[in-house]
Amino acid sequence: MVVIEIPKLSKESAAKAIKEWGQPKSKITHLIFCTTSGVNMPGADYQLTKLLGLRPSVKRLMMYQQGCFAGGTVFRLAKDLAENNAGARVLVIYSENTVVTFSWTL
Repeated sequence: MVVIEIPKLSKESAAKAIKEWGQPKSKITHLIFCTTSGVNMPGADYQLTKLLGLRPSVKRLMMYQQGCFAGGTVFRLAKDLAENNAGARVLVIYSENTVVTFSWTL
């Protein structure tokens, strides 16, 4: 379930962030995607790239199973990418969904 739903939820968040940014999504050069839910290949970063219609040349980094530690890490990575790649525009998606709290009721 999470392999399918995490990219969809992330698309909604990313679309809002891109709209607030006010620039065309074609300017995005890097995507960092982090989640504790649903390891799959190709990963949620690839799925999100397709869902958002980002260019195939967007450089992607996928991080799985890092927990709360990854919150700061993804921002550090985004900062490093932006500072060390002239013209870089980095989209960060961090999706922490605790599947163990999900309850399926019939």
